[in-house]
Amino acid sequence: MRIYPCTLEEYRDLIAVSLGRKPPDVWLKNAAYLNVYTGQVERGHIYVSGNRIAYVGDKEFPVTPNTQIIELEQRQIVVPGYIEPHAHPCQMYNPFTWGVSQLRQGSVLSVNDNLSLLMLLGERAISFIEELDRISSHMSLWWCNFDQVQAGDRYLLKTWLAHPLVIQGGEFTEWFQLLQGDEELLERLHLLKSARLRVEGHLPGVSYEKISGIAAAGIGADHESLNAEDVLKRLKLGLYASLRYSSIRPDLPDILAGLAGDPRFNLNRVMLTSDGPSPHFTEEHSIPGMIKLCMEAGLSAVEAYRLATLNPATYYGLDEDLGGIAPGRLASFNVLDSLNEPAPLHVMQQGTWRIWNREDMQPADEAAVTSWLQSYFPARRVPAELVPEQIRGQGSTGIELVNDVITKPYEFIAGERLGDEESFITLLDSKGKWTLHTRIKGFASGVTALASTYSASGDTLLIGRSEKGICDILQELNERGDGILASFINGDKLHIPLPLGGTMSAGNMEEISESLGLFALRMKEHGYRFRDPAYTLLFLTASHLPNIRMSAKGLYLVKNGHVLASPVRLDTR
Repeated sequence: MRIYPCTLEEYRDLIAVSLGRKPPDVWLKNAAYLNVYTGQVERGHIYVSGNRIAYVGDKEFPVTPNTQIIELEQRQIVVPGYIEPHAHPCQMYNPFTWGVSQLRQGSVLSVNDNLSLLMLLGERAISFIEELDRISSHMSLWWCNFDQVQAGDRYLLKTWLAHPLVIQGGEFTEWFQLLQGDEELLERLHLLKSARLRVEGHLPGVSYEKISGIAAAGIGADHESLNAEDVLKRLKLGLYASLRYSSIRPDLPDILAGLAGDPRFNLNRVMLTSDGPSPHFTEEHSIPGMIKLCMEAGLSAVEAYRLATLNPATYYGLDEDLGGIAPGRLASFNVLDSLNEPAPLHVMQQGTWRIWNREDMQPADEAAVTSWLQSYFPARRVPAELVPEQIRGQGSTGIELVNDVITKPYEFIAGERLGDEESFITLLDSKGKWTLHTRIKGFASGVTALASTYSASGDTLLIGRSEKGICDILQELNERGDGILASFINGDKLHIPLPLGGTMSAGNMEEISESLGLFALRMKEHGYRFRDPAYTLLFLTASHLPNIRMSAKGLYLVKNGHVLASPVRLDTR
């Protein structure tokens, strides 16, 4: 499959350049390059016609003054552009900013989650990804969510499945419903397979037998392996396994230690992913950092680079376009100082040098991009005010944090004062129509109050040591604007603006990273015990993670859907 098919004229020129009958647009003269097909570092001429590689080999062809001739230093080496096979491009950064950051690190393509776009934009999400494709230098393909927000909209689902920028369904979080015989879900999954699309699973801690049933349904890959044994389980059942290194699951070093040198692990069916990391993690630990970790763990250089190039290209059926340095492929590749340093010095994207000496050659007009983003993601929250009397809890079950994102229920005595590790937590409907109130344990005892429009459901989370504190922080958020606002016991305050739909920043990755890094530091100074507080806020309303969550239907147990407390409607007269 080709991402960007050639026009007839481009096709004719490509063949003519490959035969030396027409001068190339770019000539990398006698360059060292990694041949991922043979596993060798080779040296030869690389000729580019338009946006594709026309020739790789020893022969010198005629050129003209219009040919750009590049002579790299002897130590430098050309490698295929990296591929991020599993991305969530709306994690406080926005999809455009995500692409800028990825391209700078040599990832020429990411395969992205469309769930946030569906929730924020509905039917307009398709026009957004089309416009993004036109204005961004980074290539973005998409997977289509089919088991959550599009559950009842077969027409919209079919529209996404037919779109040329969509190459996968997923990530499949509601697989347990399929195994229990959910007919509607089975029919939707069958639609995806009939459209000849890949489907990716979300299978943390799932048994061999259940993965077997999921594999029979046509799920082709999973990124939730927690250890080497999990990887082996997936490989045995014919799935590809993406090894993850993210801010909340930095499992990669331990997984690599378990599989390095073991012949049972067929590395041709393994990929690397950062799985939508926090911004401050993204800047340091994307694909180049993962490749380096692989080599440090004992994988050969060619094995490590294949995990981020040829393997994901092959899995997605994109190896006619990406994954290697060869004729006919897109001219999307990286120039490194050496194979031991995967962070690129130069990045060519579709025949154009986008990064040179680690500097952006054609920076975007930030004001124009921000205006475009704001046209799609205006503020959507209806500002509401609360008084303490409106915050009424029901029941005596609260939420206890096990780690950044996993929770469990705990019991408290209603009406008793808060314990040292407890805070009140309120979920306020984005339209201001209802609240859901209980307690949270193990969050951060030094946080007097916190408000966040950054949540999986799009509603506003309010956490505080008193009902009055919750009301006050909400009022201040209304005045400052959407985002995360935290007040600490020492009197300090911190505000992270998220003006794009209340969930994304309009700033660049460095700005977002700095803000989130400071937020994480302040939270840990005030009692937060885990890695990434932003993900805790995000996933308190997520439906696919154990064990107890908040949503419009109430405080409920994920495993069986049992509702422990219902929302309280607000008097909005």
